[in-house]
Amino acid sequence: MKLILIFKRKNMAKAFGPVQIVGTLDDLNFYITPDGNIVREKGKTGNTKKSFKENPIFTPMKLHSKDFGLCAKKGRVFRQLVKAFYDHAKDGSIAGRTNQLLHAIIKEDKEHERGQRQLITGLQSAAALGFLTGFEGNKGRPLAQVLKKKIAFNWEKRAISIKTINPLQHIDWPAEASQVHFQIAMANWDCVNDTYETVYSNEIVWEKKTGVCKLDFELASPENKDLWLAFIHIKFSSRIYNTLKVLPRRYNTTTLLAARLFD
Repeated sequence: MKLILIFKRKNMAKAFGPVQIVGTLDDLNFYITPDGNIVREKGKTGNTKKSFKENPIFTPMKLHSKDFGLCAKKGRVFRQLVKAFYDHAKDGSIAGRTNQLLHAIIKEDKEHERGQRQLITGLQSAAALGFLTGFEGNKGRPLAQVLKKKIAFNWEKRAISIKTINPLQHIDWPAEASQVHFQIAMANWDCVNDTYETVYSNEIVWEKKTGVCKLDFELASPENKDLWLAFIHIKFSSRIYNTLKVLPRRYNTTTLLAARLFD
């Protein structure tokens, strides 16, 4: 077998030949990348742990990692706030989108240096609360697509603005669905200590051709007052004989309707 190595930079080369090589040969490591079959000398991988720690050129990267590490930690808690909803309505990108959302909020913290910024400080910004509003658990089925009526949340009444609905006219139905389920929730999130409390309303279920229906939710308030978040959940089901089966998560919706921060 004839193998040709064309060196592109110090200690690294690209291998060309009739087959691709993966593994170690003498002092050479072979591996596959999108750029081709790369070979590098063992023990010469460029930057070391010491250089990464001491070289100031890596400082911006380390500070960004601190901020984003905090976002990942807080994001795991955020996705637990209405886990019962997200279990039935989310897509594969929710973790990444949550981290991106929280990172945008953390950047609103103008009091601390990069790498030391805090979520609670960023939330003091009016813009940050706006970032939260409208966050979708399933971006493939946003609320505006599923529910064909504008909706808002009233904190004092613990209620949504819509009082009645015609399921057939006002809802975008998946072909497989015969019933729709509505539910709302309020969560209090102490994002400093990462504790939370979630209160769910009763669930309202309608057949597809029910006609005009009332949205009568009963919803209590969380006991603590840190950061309140209001959610709406719409999921669909089909009846197979006498069994009710909820449709897969990609058909359903969970949306953060409003956010309220207490002093």
